[in-house]
Amino acid sequence: MLSTGIYLRVSTEEQVREGYSIRAQEEKLKSFATLKDWHIFNIYADEGISGKDIESRPEMKRLITDIESGKVKNVLVFKIDRLTRSTKNLIELMELFERYSCAFNSLSESITTDNAAGRMFLKLVGLFAEFERENLVERLRLGFERKAREGYTLAGCRHSYGYDRENGNKIQEINEEEAEIVKRIFDMYLNGDSNFTRIAKTLNAQKVPTKMGKRWAAITVKDVLQNPTYIGKIRYSCRDENRYFEVDGHHAPILDETTFFAAQDRIKKIQRIAYTKRPTVSVYFCGVLYCTVCGCKLASKWNYRERHSTGKTRKLAYPTYRCNNAIKNGGCTSRSMSHAKLEQAFLAHIERVGEVSADKLDEHSDTTKPNHSAELTTITSEIALIDKRTKEAMGLYMSGSLDFDEYQNMTTVGNERRKELETRLEQLQRVLQTRTVFFNKSEIAANVRANWQVMDDTERQQFIQKFVYKIMAHSEPPQVGRFNDVIIEDVLFNEY
Repeated sequence: MLSTGIYLRVSTEEQVREGYSIRAQEEKLKSFATLKDWHIFNIYADEGISGKDIESRPEMKRLITDIESGKVKNVLVFKIDRLTRSTKNLIELMELFERYSCAFNSLSESITTDNAAGRMFLKLVGLFAEFERENLVERLRLGFERKAREGYTLAGCRHSYGYDRENGNKIQEINEEEAEIVKRIFDMYLNGDSNFTRIAKTLNAQKVPTKMGKRWAAITVKDVLQNPTYIGKIRYSCRDENRYFEVDGHHAPILDETTFFAAQDRIKKIQRIAYTKRPTVSVYFCGVLYCTVCGCKLASKWNYRERHSTGKTRKLAYPTYRCNNAIKNGGCTSRSMSHAKLEQAFLAHIERVGEVSADKLDEHSDTTKPNHSAELTTITSEIALIDKRTKEAMGLYMSGSLDFDEYQNMTTVGNERRKELETRLEQLQRVLQTRTVFFNKSEIAANVRANWQVMDDTERQQFIQKFVYKIMAHSEPPQVGRFNDVIIEDVLFNEY
């Protein structure tokens, strides 16, 4: 028998005007439940209370609690407006019923989730919900744009460096300590003959954090130098050229216009160099290369060097690898390593593997399927954390604590990371489902020694992707020479 909660509501005015009381509703609904052979778990009656919201109705809140705990699996009302008169609340309640697999029935409108008409009603509610959300986003965006045009800052969780804004205040105030750093940045750029990278290195060496407490990078310095906030302006929609505008703000400026526009003139004169995009097959270790120091994946980077010979100048490109953790926030001490040095270290490691006896290979559990459960758990947890942060960002955005551009940026970054994790999750799941046999390490090592020199870059990339699961490596300052020495701690082979 379906555990049913009967919900009743009437205000005094409605009882007089429409002529039905709590008791009249209750009798009709009890009879209907008996006819349907439903078990009445409880009756929830809000008497003399308006249906404009949920918070002011104690019995409605008690019904929701019983639905969430699984005690009520069916909600029966006399009319939909007894449940709520608010479209927003109706949408939220229908989403709640669907989330906890709770049926819904309205006696007067003959709406039930057991038939096609009832399910169509729920779909219509979903369409209205989507419309409400899109309409809310549009209204919020228009509200933010209006406030910006009035000269008020919209900064939410992140303000311009050099300013602070307390919750509830429309006007940002100067942070004196950070304002001095802003002035130093402009002075170093205009008078110290420093570029973005040199300024970032100087600030990092002096342990000066960014607004978010991280290390400075060239792009962070450039953002400061191009920010018109420092001359009393408010800018809006920096990432959309069609909607971007600047207006005079109510906050106090940090710089004079002469200094600011002198920096803009110098930035415009920077020569843009578009390097040729290099094929990924030339960096065939990318994707399986991990840092021994912090465990983070290494990324490839092409460096360029000029060579002068016979009166001509040529630009030579050579690939390197850098730890992602060091690139993003300087959290890793591992240095960059050249592709050539890494390849030498890889071949030397393979040579050592080939010299290991068969007995010792057995001790390294070479015939046992690797346990990917720890990585699967980590990936699943991180995806859940991203979903949680996305939901929190939406809450901040809807409450007005986060502007549209910041919200869009946060969700974009989260979605990109989620796609990376989902791709790796699919790879692991394919491994667990299809791969059951190991190639012996000595067999792989022998294959490398015999064929590596005659392989082209594409064949080497295919070999790495097929047989190698992870290469643990890092670089160290060399004792002799100018390039870093590459140390490979271990090479883990795929099961196949």
